Amino acid sequence: MLTTNIRRTCVGGDYRRVVELFVVALLLHALPGSAVQSGDSIVILPFADHSHFPGTWKIRQAIPEHLGELLGQRQDFVVIPVDSAFSLLPEDGRDAAITEDQARGIGQALGADLVMTGDILNFSIQRVSVGNPFVAGYSSYTALVEVETRLLHTVPGSQGSVVEVAGRSEATSTDLGLTLLGRPTETRATHTGLNDVPFGGEEFRATIIGKVTFEALAQIAEQLRGRSRAVRLSQHDPKVLSLEGEEGFVNLGVEDEIEVGYKFVVYSKRDTQRVGLVQIVAVLAPHLSQIRTLEGEQSIVSGDLLRAPSSP
Repeated sequence: MLTTNIRRTCVGGDYRRVVELFVVALLLHALPGSAVQSGDSIVILPFADHSHFPGTWKIRQAIPEHLGELLGQRQDFVVIPVDSAFSLLPEDGRDAAITEDQARGIGQALGADLVMTGDILNFSIQRVSVGNPFVAGYSSYTALVEVETRLLHTVPGSQGSVVEVAGRSEATSTDLGLTLLGRPTETRATHTGLNDVPFGGEEFRATIIGKVTFEALAQIAEQLRGRSRAVRLSQHDPKVLSLEGEEGFVNLGVEDEIEVGYKFVVYSKRDTQRVGLVQIVAVLAPHLSQIRTLEGEQSIVSGDLLRAPSSP
Protein backbone atom coordinates (compact mmCIF):
# COMPACT_ATOMS: atom_id res chain seq x y z
CA MET A 1 0.00 0.00 0.00
CA LEU A 2 1.46 3.32 -1.02
CA THR A 3 1.86 5.79 1.85
CA THR A 4 4.47 8.07 0.36
CA ASN A 5 4.20 11.64 1.58
CA ILE A 6 4.36 13.64 -1.62
CA ARG A 7 4.44 16.87 0.35
CA ARG A 8 8.09 16.16 1.19
CA THR A 9 10.21 18.96 -0.25
CA CYS A 10 13.55 18.91 -1.96
CA VAL A 11 16.22 19.24 0.73
CA GLY A 12 19.93 19.21 0.04
CA GLY A 13 19.43 18.85 -3.71
CA ASP A 14 17.45 15.60 -3.50
CA TYR A 15 16.26 16.11 -7.07
CA ARG A 16 15.75 12.40 -7.79
CA ARG A 17 13.39 12.05 -4.82
CA VAL A 18 11.27 14.95 -5.99
CA VAL A 19 11.02 13.46 -9.49
CA GLU A 20 9.94 10.09 -8.05
CA LEU A 21 7.22 11.73 -5.96
CA PHE A 22 6.03 13.75 -8.93
CA VAL A 23 5.66 10.57 -11.01
CA VAL A 24 3.72 8.92 -8.18
CA ALA A 25 1.38 11.90 -8.02
CA LEU A 26 0.74 11.71 -11.76
CA LEU A 27 -0.02 7.98 -11.56
CA LEU A 28 -2.47 8.46 -8.72
CA HIS A 29 -4.17 11.30 -10.54
CA ALA A 30 -4.56 9.07 -13.60
CA LEU A 31 -6.36 6.28 -11.71
CA PRO A 32 -9.64 5.55 -13.52
CA GLY A 33 -12.96 6.30 -11.87
CA SER A 34 -14.08 2.76 -12.70
CA ALA A 35 -12.21 0.12 -10.74
CA VAL A 36 -12.60 -3.33 -9.29
CA GLN A 37 -12.16 -3.96 -5.59
CA SER A 38 -10.72 -7.31 -4.62
CA GLY A 39 -9.08 -9.05 -1.73
CA ASP A 40 -11.82 -8.83 0.91
CA SER A 41 -11.05 -10.86 3.99
CA ILE A 42 -13.38 -13.83 4.45
CA VAL A 43 -13.83 -16.45 7.15
CA ILE A 44 -15.50 -19.73 6.19
CA LEU A 45 -17.29 -21.37 9.09
CA PRO A 46 -17.71 -25.14 9.55
CA PHE A 47 -20.56 -26.36 7.35
CA ALA A 48 -23.63 -28.19 8.62
CA ASP A 49 -23.41 -31.85 7.56
CA HIS A 50 -26.65 -33.44 6.37
CA SER A 51 -24.98 -36.19 4.34
CA HIS A 52 -24.80 -38.92 7.04
CA PHE A 53 -21.53 -40.11 5.51
CA PRO A 54 -20.37 -43.14 7.55
CA GLY A 55 -16.65 -42.49 7.08
CA THR A 56 -14.26 -40.93 9.60
CA TRP A 57 -13.35 -37.82 7.59
CA LYS A 58 -14.31 -34.60 9.37
CA ILE A 59 -15.95 -33.17 6.28
CA ARG A 60 -17.79 -30.46 8.23
CA GLN A 61 -14.48 -28.69 8.69
CA ALA A 62 -12.38 -30.21 5.89
CA ILE A 63 -14.68 -29.14 3.02
CA PRO A 64 -14.74 -25.43 3.97
CA GLU A 65 -10.97 -25.55 4.51
CA HIS A 66 -10.37 -26.71 0.95
CA LEU A 67 -12.93 -24.28 -0.43
CA GLY A 68 -10.97 -21.54 1.33
CA GLU A 69 -7.78 -22.72 -0.38
CA LEU A 70 -9.47 -22.46 -3.79
CA LEU A 71 -10.75 -18.96 -3.07
CA GLY A 72 -7.34 -17.85 -1.86
CA GLN A 73 -5.63 -19.22 -4.99
CA ARG A 74 -7.84 -17.04 -7.16
CA GLN A 75 -6.79 -13.96 -5.14
CA ASP A 76 -10.40 -12.82 -4.92
CA PHE A 77 -10.30 -13.17 -1.15
CA VAL A 78 -7.93 -13.09 1.80
CA VAL A 79 -9.02 -16.23 3.64
CA ILE A 80 -8.96 -16.44 7.44
CA PRO A 81 -8.24 -20.06 8.53
CA VAL A 82 -11.28 -22.15 9.46
CA ASP A 83 -9.50 -23.13 12.68
CA SER A 84 -9.78 -19.53 13.86
CA ALA A 85 -13.55 -19.62 13.48
CA PHE A 86 -13.85 -23.12 14.91
CA SER A 87 -12.11 -21.99 18.10
CA LEU A 88 -14.80 -19.36 18.67
CA LEU A 89 -17.63 -21.89 18.62
CA PRO A 90 -18.74 -23.31 21.98
CA GLU A 91 -17.52 -26.87 22.44
CA ASP A 92 -21.02 -28.17 23.15
CA GLY A 93 -22.42 -26.50 20.03
CA ARG A 94 -19.83 -27.23 17.36
CA ASP A 95 -22.08 -29.74 15.63
CA ALA A 96 -25.11 -27.44 15.62
CA ALA A 97 -26.22 -25.21 12.75
CA ILE A 98 -24.82 -21.68 12.80
CA THR A 99 -27.32 -18.83 12.49
CA GLU A 100 -26.67 -15.74 10.39
CA ASP A 101 -26.37 -13.58 13.51
CA GLN A 102 -23.83 -15.98 15.01
CA ALA A 103 -21.92 -16.09 11.74
CA ARG A 104 -21.73 -12.31 11.47
CA GLY A 105 -20.66 -12.08 15.11
CA ILE A 106 -17.79 -14.50 14.52
CA GLY A 107 -16.79 -12.65 11.35
CA GLN A 108 -16.76 -9.33 13.19
CA ALA A 109 -14.72 -10.84 16.04
CA LEU A 110 -12.10 -12.00 13.52
CA GLY A 111 -12.12 -8.69 11.64
CA ALA A 112 -13.43 -10.25 8.42
CA ASP A 113 -15.30 -8.34 5.71
CA LEU A 114 -17.29 -11.43 4.76
CA VAL A 115 -18.34 -14.66 6.41
CA MET A 116 -19.54 -17.87 4.75
CA THR A 117 -21.79 -20.58 6.12
CA GLY A 118 -22.85 -23.72 4.30
CA ASP A 119 -24.65 -27.05 4.18
CA ILE A 120 -23.26 -30.35 2.95
CA LEU A 121 -26.41 -31.84 1.45
CA ASN A 122 -24.81 -34.92 -0.10
CA PHE A 123 -21.47 -36.63 0.31
CA SER A 124 -21.83 -40.25 -0.68
CA ILE A 125 -20.42 -43.25 -2.51
CA GLN A 126 -22.69 -46.06 -3.62
CA ARG A 127 -21.72 -49.39 -5.11
CA VAL A 128 -24.05 -50.71 -7.78
CA SER A 129 -23.85 -54.33 -8.91
CA VAL A 130 -25.45 -55.55 -12.12
CA GLY A 131 -25.90 -59.29 -12.51
CA ASN A 132 -23.60 -61.76 -10.80
CA PRO A 133 -20.09 -60.20 -10.64
CA PHE A 134 -18.59 -63.73 -10.36
CA VAL A 135 -20.24 -64.82 -13.63
CA ALA A 136 -21.04 -62.09 -16.11
CA GLY A 137 -22.03 -59.15 -13.98
CA TYR A 138 -20.08 -56.05 -13.00
CA SER A 139 -19.93 -53.42 -10.28
CA SER A 140 -19.60 -49.68 -10.47
CA TYR A 141 -19.36 -46.83 -7.97
CA THR A 142 -21.37 -43.60 -8.00
CA ALA A 143 -20.15 -40.61 -6.00
CA LEU A 144 -22.23 -37.49 -5.30
CA VAL A 145 -21.23 -34.27 -3.56
CA GLU A 146 -23.63 -31.36 -3.17
CA VAL A 147 -22.82 -28.23 -1.13
CA GLU A 148 -24.79 -25.02 -0.61
CA THR A 149 -23.12 -21.87 0.75
CA ARG A 150 -24.19 -18.41 1.90
CA LEU A 151 -21.91 -15.38 1.77
CA LEU A 152 -22.72 -12.64 4.29
CA HIS A 153 -21.33 -9.16 4.87
CA THR A 154 -20.25 -8.58 8.46
CA VAL A 155 -20.58 -4.79 8.51
CA PRO A 156 -23.50 -3.58 10.68
CA GLY A 157 -26.59 -2.82 8.61
CA SER A 158 -25.86 -5.49 5.99
CA GLN A 159 -28.30 -8.11 7.28
CA GLY A 160 -30.17 -8.22 3.99
CA SER A 161 -27.06 -8.77 1.89
CA VAL A 162 -26.70 -12.53 1.30
CA VAL A 163 -25.23 -14.32 -1.73
CA GLU A 164 -26.23 -17.99 -2.11
CA VAL A 165 -23.98 -20.24 -4.18
CA ALA A 166 -24.12 -24.02 -4.66
CA GLY A 167 -21.91 -26.69 -6.16
CA ARG A 168 -22.93 -30.18 -7.24
CA SER A 169 -20.98 -32.96 -8.92
CA GLU A 170 -21.75 -36.62 -9.60
CA ALA A 171 -19.74 -39.32 -11.35
CA THR A 172 -19.80 -43.05 -11.97
CA SER A 173 -16.78 -45.29 -12.31
CA THR A 174 -15.99 -49.00 -12.36
CA ASP A 175 -13.43 -48.51 -9.60
CA LEU A 176 -12.83 -46.24 -6.62
CA GLY A 177 -9.59 -44.87 -7.94
CA LEU A 178 -7.45 -46.51 -5.25
CA THR A 179 -6.11 -49.92 -4.38
CA LEU A 180 -7.63 -51.61 -1.34
CA LEU A 181 -6.31 -54.56 0.62
CA GLY A 182 -8.66 -57.22 -0.63
CA ARG A 183 -11.52 -56.75 -3.01
CA PRO A 184 -14.38 -54.91 -1.27
CA THR A 185 -17.71 -56.67 -1.41
CA GLU A 186 -19.64 -54.39 0.91
CA THR A 187 -20.20 -50.64 1.06
CA ARG A 188 -18.71 -50.63 4.55
CA ALA A 189 -15.51 -52.14 3.23
CA THR A 190 -15.37 -49.42 0.61
CA HIS A 191 -15.61 -46.71 3.25
CA THR A 192 -13.05 -48.47 5.41
CA GLY A 193 -10.54 -48.37 2.57
CA LEU A 194 -11.22 -44.70 1.88
CA ASN A 195 -10.75 -43.81 5.53
CA ASP A 196 -7.09 -44.69 5.15
CA VAL A 197 -6.70 -41.93 2.55
CA PRO A 198 -6.01 -38.44 3.99
CA PHE A 199 -8.78 -36.06 2.97
CA GLY A 200 -7.72 -33.52 0.36
CA GLY A 201 -4.35 -35.02 -0.58
CA GLU A 202 -3.22 -36.21 -4.00
CA GLU A 203 -4.40 -39.77 -3.37
CA PHE A 204 -7.80 -38.47 -2.28
CA ARG A 205 -8.10 -36.29 -5.39
CA ALA A 206 -7.51 -39.37 -7.55
CA THR A 207 -10.48 -41.22 -6.05
CA ILE A 208 -13.97 -40.88 -7.45
CA ILE A 209 -15.21 -39.09 -4.32
CA GLY A 210 -12.20 -36.79 -4.36
CA LYS A 211 -12.81 -35.80 -7.98
CA VAL A 212 -16.46 -34.88 -7.44
CA THR A 213 -15.65 -33.09 -4.17
CA PHE A 214 -13.20 -30.70 -5.80
CA GLU A 215 -15.41 -30.29 -8.86
CA ALA A 216 -18.28 -29.12 -6.62
CA LEU A 217 -15.98 -26.75 -4.71
CA ALA A 218 -14.50 -25.41 -7.95
CA GLN A 219 -18.04 -24.57 -9.12
CA ILE A 220 -18.60 -22.50 -5.98
CA ALA A 221 -15.25 -20.74 -6.29
CA GLU A 222 -15.93 -19.90 -9.94
CA GLN A 223 -19.34 -18.43 -9.15
CA LEU A 224 -17.79 -16.30 -6.41
CA ARG A 225 -15.09 -14.93 -8.70
CA GLY A 226 -15.32 -11.14 -8.54
CA ARG A 227 -18.19 -11.30 -6.04
CA SER A 228 -16.07 -9.94 -3.20
CA ARG A 229 -16.12 -6.38 -4.44
CA ALA A 230 -17.03 -6.24 -8.13
CA VAL A 231 -17.79 -2.53 -8.37
CA ARG A 232 -18.46 -0.78 -11.66
CA LEU A 233 -18.63 2.94 -11.02
CA SER A 234 -20.79 4.91 -13.44
CA GLN A 235 -19.68 8.15 -11.80
CA HIS A 236 -16.72 9.73 -13.57
CA ASP A 237 -15.73 11.54 -10.39
CA PRO A 238 -16.59 9.44 -7.32
CA LYS A 239 -15.96 11.58 -4.27
CA VAL A 240 -16.81 12.44 -0.69
CA LEU A 241 -19.78 14.79 -0.46
CA SER A 242 -19.54 15.56 3.24
CA LEU A 243 -18.02 14.25 6.45
CA GLU A 244 -18.79 15.05 10.08
CA GLY A 245 -16.83 13.06 12.60
CA GLU A 246 -16.77 9.42 11.52
CA GLU A 247 -19.87 9.60 9.29
CA GLY A 248 -20.50 11.18 5.93
CA PHE A 249 -21.83 10.76 2.41
CA VAL A 250 -20.46 9.93 -1.06
CA ASN A 251 -21.89 10.31 -4.55
CA LEU A 252 -22.15 6.57 -5.20
CA GLY A 253 -25.29 4.50 -4.86
CA VAL A 254 -27.69 1.95 -6.32
CA GLU A 255 -26.99 2.76 -9.98
CA ASP A 256 -23.27 2.39 -9.31
CA GLU A 257 -23.90 -1.17 -8.03
CA ILE A 258 -22.67 -0.19 -4.58
CA GLU A 259 -23.50 -2.40 -1.59
CA VAL A 260 -23.14 -2.10 2.15
CA GLY A 261 -19.63 -3.11 3.16
CA TYR A 262 -17.75 -1.81 0.11
CA LYS A 263 -14.53 0.03 0.96
CA PHE A 264 -12.82 2.90 -0.85
CA VAL A 265 -9.46 4.57 -0.48
CA VAL A 266 -9.72 8.35 -0.24
CA TYR A 267 -7.24 10.61 -2.04
CA SER A 268 -6.87 14.33 -1.44
CA LYS A 269 -8.49 16.51 -4.10
CA ARG A 270 -5.57 18.93 -3.71
CA ASP A 271 -2.51 16.74 -4.27
CA THR A 272 -3.84 13.17 -4.82
CA GLN A 273 -2.18 11.99 -1.62
CA ARG A 274 -3.82 9.02 0.10
CA VAL A 275 -5.59 10.42 3.15
CA GLY A 276 -7.91 7.67 4.38
CA LEU A 277 -10.22 4.71 3.96
CA VAL A 278 -14.02 4.67 4.13
CA GLN A 279 -16.71 1.99 4.09
CA ILE A 280 -20.30 2.07 2.82
CA VAL A 281 -22.81 1.59 5.67
CA ALA A 282 -26.07 2.45 3.86
CA VAL A 283 -27.08 2.83 0.21
CA LEU A 284 -29.65 5.62 0.06
CA ALA A 285 -30.28 6.69 -3.55
CA PRO A 286 -29.14 6.20 -7.17
CA HIS A 287 -25.93 8.13 -6.45
CA LEU A 288 -25.88 8.58 -2.68
CA SER A 289 -24.56 6.40 0.14
CA GLN A 290 -23.65 6.88 3.76
CA ILE A 291 -20.10 6.08 4.85
CA ARG A 292 -18.03 5.71 7.98
CA THR A 293 -14.31 6.34 8.16
CA LEU A 294 -11.93 3.47 8.84
CA GLU A 295 -8.81 5.62 8.50
CA GLY A 296 -8.07 9.35 8.20
CA GLU A 297 -11.06 10.90 9.95
CA GLN A 298 -9.11 14.10 10.58
CA SER A 299 -7.68 14.31 7.06
CA ILE A 300 -10.68 13.67 4.77
CA VAL A 301 -12.59 16.71 3.49
CA SER A 302 -15.51 17.24 1.10
CA GLY A 303 -14.53 16.74 -2.50
CA ASP A 304 -11.78 14.19 -1.83
CA LEU A 305 -11.62 11.43 -4.44
CA LEU A 306 -12.63 7.76 -4.05
CA ARG A 307 -10.76 4.86 -5.55
CA ALA A 308 -11.11 1.09 -5.09
CA PRO A 309 -8.22 -0.27 -3.00
CA SER A 310 -5.61 -2.36 -4.80
CA SER A 311 -4.90 -4.38 -1.65
CA PRO A 312 -6.93 -5.34 1.45
